[in-house]
Amino acid sequence: MYPGNCWAFKGTQGYLVIRLSRMIYPTAFSLEHIPKSLSPLGNITSAPKDFSVYGLENEYQEDGHLLIRAVYNQEGEPLQIFNITINIFRACVYPKISGNANKITT
Repeated sequence: MYPGNCWAFKGTQGYLVIRLSRMIYPTAFSLEHIPKSLSPLGNITSAPKDFSVYGLENEYQEDGHLLIRAVYNQEGEPLQIFNITINIFRACVYPKISGNANKITT
């Protein structure tokens, strides 16, 4: 990872849908952000904070099944893994990222 190689969302909240090629039994979700040491400003306020991951059965489903609600620790490792304890399979993963301290980008 390096600065600028990201999907920035304007504001404090963003949504992303990932369509997988087949049904899965998700067991974990990983989220990675650059470490402070690689940040030109010496901080990672653009890192997500609170986020949720939903499983969707098809592309037409609007409300998914909550798989995990977690917090990215900006003081922790750049790559963080969050275990999913709900045993549900879904065709898509719908991460909902919100609650960032940075009001400009998420």
